[in-house]
Amino acid sequence: MSNLIIDEGNTLCKVAVADGGAIIAQTASPEADAALILQLAERHNINNIISISTRRDKVELPDGLKGIPHICLDATTKLPIKINYSTPQTLGRDRIAAAVGAQVLFPASNVLIIDVGTAITIDFLDKNGVYQGGAISPGPEIRAKALNAFTGKLPLVEVPDKSDLAGKSTIDALQFGILNGVRFEIDGYINAYRAETQDVKIVVTGGAAAIVNRADVVYEPNLVIIGMNRILEFCTQK
Repeated sequence: MSNLIIDEGNTLCKVAVADGGAIIAQTASPEADAALILQLAERHNINNIISISTRRDKVELPDGLKGIPHICLDATTKLPIKINYSTPQTLGRDRIAAAVGAQVLFPASNVLIIDVGTAITIDFLDKNGVYQGGAISPGPEIRAKALNAFTGKLPLVEVPDKSDLAGKSTIDALQFGILNGVRFEIDGYINAYRAETQDVKIVVTGGAAAIVNRADVVYEPNLVIIGMNRILEFCTQK
């Protein structure tokens, strides 16, 4: 029994096939490419589909998949976790899926979920399976673009893999400031949650997850897909 999972994020559209909780195939492209989705689906016996999109209300399936049961994850979808959020209708579906993915990885645990992508999201799932909210801030590329767009002379820079504390040129200062700013922000959240919460696990995901660069966290690039698959299984179980 195979599930097709479509995660249309701000930068990439990830498509995966899961069987029995394991991801057995996946691909990614800048857009929700109908041909790629169909190609992946045709190699497997797809029984159910789940999708999310951060770009639009829902993902439109290719015609060849429209007869297969499809869940568009939203605030009304039945979940294996509880949501403690005052505006659940505005809660990002990727944040919901990541929280469920964290529960799959660390059942009955306090988990801090850090997603470093176009935006940085910091979310907390407690050991009772209750999503307790979080924070959103600009990701590294947004910071670079903002410094260029809202100043008269600062150039647009690429975010480096490594940094020092003091840049010796304006380019270095921008690059180090962006990278260190992200790292120090995330370190601050980790330290604050560990000071408040006993035995908190840390899981990091997202396209720029390597920026975190810590040995005391778990890196899981497929966290959202893992969560989406668990939600689909939860909704379709008999």
